[in-house]
Amino acid sequence: MKKKEAEYQLKPRFLKVSESISGYGTQISLLLLFALSFVYFQWFGNGIFFHQENNSLFIYSFDYLAKYLSRPGGLLVYAGNFLTQGYFSTIYGSLVNSILFILICLILRSVLNLFTQKDSKGIFLIILLPLALLICQANYNYYIFHTLGFLSVALWFRASIAIKRIEVRIILLLLFPLFYYIAGTFALVYLGMYFMYCGLFENGKERYVFPLIQLAVSILTLVLFYKVLFLQPLKTILDYPLIINDYSIYTIPLLIAGSLFVIYPLFIRLSVILRYKRIEGYLVPVTILSFFPATVLFLLWQNNPVLEGIMKTERMFINGQTDKVILRIEKYSAPNIIEQFYYNLALSEKDQLCSRMFFSRQSSGPMSLSLEGNREQASRTIHYYYTIGLINEARHLAFELMVRNGYTPENIKMLIRTELINGNFRPAERYLGVLKKTLKYRNWAGKYEKYLFNPELVKADPELGEKIKLMPQSDFFIVPGEARNIDQLIKSNHLNRKAFEYKMARLLLEKDLIAVEEEVKNMKSMGYTSFPRHIDEAIVAYRNFAKAVPDLGGLSTDPETGKRFSGYAQVVNDLKGNKSLIEASMKKTEKNTFWYYLQFGTISGEFMRSKPVDRSIY
Repeated sequence: MKKKEAEYQLKPRFLKVSESISGYGTQISLLLLFALSFVYFQWFGNGIFFHQENNSLFIYSFDYLAKYLSRPGGLLVYAGNFLTQGYFSTIYGSLVNSILFILICLILRSVLNLFTQKDSKGIFLIILLPLALLICQANYNYYIFHTLGFLSVALWFRASIAIKRIEVRIILLLLFPLFYYIAGTFALVYLGMYFMYCGLFENGKERYVFPLIQLAVSILTLVLFYKVLFLQPLKTILDYPLIINDYSIYTIPLLIAGSLFVIYPLFIRLSVILRYKRIEGYLVPVTILSFFPATVLFLLWQNNPVLEGIMKTERMFINGQTDKVILRIEKYSAPNIIEQFYYNLALSEKDQLCSRMFFSRQSSGPMSLSLEGNREQASRTIHYYYTIGLINEARHLAFELMVRNGYTPENIKMLIRTELINGNFRPAERYLGVLKKTLKYRNWAGKYEKYLFNPELVKADPELGEKIKLMPQSDFFIVPGEARNIDQLIKSNHLNRKAFEYKMARLLLEKDLIAVEEEVKNMKSMGYTSFPRHIDEAIVAYRNFAKAVPDLGGLSTDPETGKRFSGYAQVVNDLKGNKSLIEASMKKTEKNTFWYYLQFGTISGEFMRSKPVDRSIY
């Protein structure tokens, strides 16, 4: 005893600390894994929760379940969708994913303990795979059912190697079709693990008999599933649900994670046969100090702040928080077209588009007004059509998306609103029936269910009633080029001020002062009593550049606008048009003007003009 105490006292301080840590290596690793996962998804990568929840809709009905019972792996995806429905809460999403990673750790630890009782000898085996899955989960194309799939693989593998009675092992091998039906392609990952295990750990005839039985059962399973039970393409049976988005760059992390699971028995074998008693005390701290920082670097490298910003802005808009959208974009001056698009939409919903649009960056020009009807952005452009009053086009796009992608929350909600506006109560009733069978949206459905077969109640609703007033009074075809669609809408309903301000916003973004001057004379007849701020600024600029008095149709510009223009022009002239000096010396209020955009605004990317611009006045 005294000899051991003396040896301990002679050890370097680092080794003493290392040995102390080694005794709690697993607990420390689990705590760090949970903390890293929770912190990342709660504060840095929570956009994935909104994206995935908004692109799926879990319905409590047998018909919904039956859709997933019809193919191998469907139950796994069904379970994943069940968990995904709670992703509207980032705390829930962060917590659930972190717990799943911990469960995988604990299963892998129990597998390791079948071969060695020292966690320190294989601590990297316990945390390597969960850390790899954490990196995968940070990708928007990786879903929680993928983690459930790998969890099921670890559980089935643990059961396969822990049972020693031969007859029970054979029964488990014969149950492989059931496992394949539940887990789908993830069962192939298990096969790789099992064959690797048998080759490395089994002795005698068991090394060959059990793999052969498993191989025969596996082949029979594939044949039965392909030819008899499900009658689906072989590619689907071999891919789903591990590779759900076809083979692309997004599948590489999944394939790497699957490969790590397959060679996991090899890692165990190496940890058992290698003798590293001298360095055993260093293994835990070295593993923790290398694996976790490396994972943090991977997560930071993979994180896309622009995409996270888009998800945050989109979530605010969809939740009706237009004021927050406006304040966020004006604070951070988003450089991407999607956030600028939602900023302009939010301003339009607040009737502030031509009064406030230049309070933030407009580097995407007219493209940020409508995304130019881009079908790839249809899930977003439906909000544009709905906002300006093209209700039938919003319904048309929402229905197309439903046919292509299945039920999603925003599509169903848009279909309900547009059907109620059009007085089509039977279809609206069917869609409401779908939302009433969901967790998050049943209360929303309950509100709109009261409007069924009651047109007067629909008209009295602040949102739906306003959209009815914005609708065109005559039919016309939607054509490529949103400028022409806006013109047709204004012609059909000249009191649609939202559409008119979108037209004026486009002209302002195109810097077409002559076209602006031609339109302002009609504003009084549309109910305007004064010009919105940026239109006022454009009129003053035209008056000074063209040295002409425009026809304002009975309205007049604000005298304060003229004073602000004089102050702006004075700053520009004093600094001789030097943009960098002007940016440094100008107040924010002076930059938040059409004049600043007219002089210094640049548009990234190409766009189609409403018509050729006459620049002779400049």
